Amino acid sequence: MIDFSGKYTANVDDKGRVIIPSVLKKEMGDEMLRPLFVEMDPYEKCLNIYPMMYWVQRIERIKSALNLDDPVQSRLLDKFYQKFIKVTMTDKGRINIPNSLLNDVQVKKEVVFTGQGNRIRLWDAAVFEESLLTDEEYKRLFEKHLGGSLNPNV
Repeated sequence: MIDFSGKYTANVDDKGRVIIPSVLKKEMGDEMLRPLFVEMDPYEKCLNIYPMMYWVQRIERIKSALNLDDPVQSRLLDKFYQKFIKVTMTDKGRINIPNSLLNDVQVKKEVVFTGQGNRIRLWDAAVFEESLLTDEEYKRLFEKHLGGSLNPNV
């Protein structure tokens, strides 16, 4: 099971090439040999990078939730399929992301990778800093959504 975590910085070159940090690459294990899927996040100005095993699960969940015979849901699926691409990673961990996707999420040069369980998120460094929760916001949201049900000492 892959469980990405942490925060790492890198740079994107003019051709959209970036090297995935070695810690995240190591976490992928054998999945590193398979394609990755880069999706524009539907809510935030970042890209989500999924190993194939988790992307297949995501696609199945989305397709099973939609009715292809409903015109609105069909258009939603059309748009969804326009917002991701399949990329390959070199042995050194480099991927090439089209500039159109990078521009859509305002990536310039310096980026931040964050691990989020089964996906890696790629942010422009400045956008990432603006999106961070304060410690107080984190505490309040943790309590609200997890209701104190998780004992941090376990």
